[in-house]
Amino acid sequence: MAVSSLNMHGGVDIAGRPYDVEAAIGNLDADVVALQEVWSSQSEPDPVDAAAAALGARVFRVPVREAASPRVLGIPADSGPGHSGLAVLCRHRVIGYEVADLGQLRHDPVRRRAQILTIELPGGSVVRIVATHLTHRLMSPLQLAQLIRQLDGAAVPTVIAGDLNMPGVLAGRARRYTMAVRGRTWPAGLAVTQLDHILAGPGVEPVAGRVLPPTGSDHLPIRARLRLTQAVSDRGRGTGLSPS
Repeated sequence: MAVSSLNMHGGVDIAGRPYDVEAAIGNLDADVVALQEVWSSQSEPDPVDAAAAALGARVFRVPVREAASPRVLGIPADSGPGHSGLAVLCRHRVIGYEVADLGQLRHDPVRRRAQILTIELPGGSVVRIVATHLTHRLMSPLQLAQLIRQLDGAAVPTVIAGDLNMPGVLAGRARRYTMAVRGRTWPAGLAVTQLDHILAGPGVEPVAGRVLPPTGSDHLPIRARLRLTQAVSDRGRGTGLSPS
């Protein structure tokens, strides 16, 4: 199973110039793609939908910040109202979906959330993918610990992916989780630190992981190949699905 993550930076590079969002997502070429800072316009076609169709994937979205114009968020475009948020593209069958509320810190403009997808892999094994974008207000390690506590208790192999806004020295200390990718991801032009992570939890083993070439965003994308060491079957599990 391949998992990728990319902070889209609203579809513009570090200098505010638009890039090809559809191509950027397509080049990630993974079974599950976690995206952060995705701008969705109310009036224009969404390139995320086009990328998902090309990949044969289903899209799950969570808006985190509404805006009358992308310019309010620093995106030099004039597409009218829309929102910035999270999105996950998944090629496999999704048998469970929920959104975890991680709260909103003082001076943080958005309320942080995590998308939790329970996925059935070919052969019937089940894995849980948790996609999130944590705060940049120096409290991201506490938010990650909070998220892990919320995930505890379910005997399902779990992967956390996204812009965790913390260096590897901190992400690597996450209780019971292993870094699947090691390498600098930000800023894309001359990366000095790793803010983007894929963490393999109990029941999941990293096989390979790397930082990918630039896509246009101010973050570099990452991809990891993972395998399950703890097979959990879908048999007897609920399959209710309530995408937002």
